[in-house]
Amino acid sequence: MKTSRLPASGPGKSGFTLMEMMITLAIFLLLAASVFGVLTGVIESTGALQDNQNRRDQVEALNAYIKKKFSALPANSQIFSYQRGDGAGLVQNGVIFGTANLAWALDATTQPNGYYTLRLTTFATTAAPDQPQDARQYLQQTVTVDDPSLVWTPLMSDIKTLDWKFLDFNQTVWVELWSSSAKPNLVEFSMQPAGDLMPTTMDFWLPQIIGSSAVNRAGGAQ
Repeated sequence: MKTSRLPASGPGKSGFTLMEMMITLAIFLLLAASVFGVLTGVIESTGALQDNQNRRDQVEALNAYIKKKFSALPANSQIFSYQRGDGAGLVQNGVIFGTANLAWALDATTQPNGYYTLRLTTFATTAAPDQPQDARQYLQQTVTVDDPSLVWTPLMSDIKTLDWKFLDFNQTVWVELWSSSAKPNLVEFSMQPAGDLMPTTMDFWLPQIIGSSAVNRAGGAQ
């Protein structure tokens, strides 16, 4: 006795057709692409926020560092700006400040991508007869020619614009190059890091402090 079999494609079939599987796979790929796009956008946004926060932290640290250096300048210190001429759009490359024995230079140098790096170098004189007698003059001679023997410490890179300005209360006019032997009352440093839409401006007050020896002489004369 022979038994009959139902055809495989009969009404009782429970599997998917090839077309249904292709449609399901296409929907799955579309959903996966959408989820991947959302995740990529979230990651990029998080990275951009982190970059912005890192720049803000760098700017705040730089502001505090320069303020500390300027506020600690003694009464017999000087500050002046210089122009090397190797940066397009830079009125001045940086400033030199300190005393005859110890001085620093804050300098802007051009990067290969066209942005600038703000860097710092220092020089201290010694009692050796072959050493320069004034650290400020030595730095001025070496930084204006970008002497390769100088050791620089990078402070911040990828800066689009930098600018220094100086104010003497007796003149009430901001100037962009300072060469006077007297310290200005205010120093303004403006820079725009790459990625920022607006520049950041920092103002530093340099009060004309009377030295302790002058105070002692004045007290003894009374």
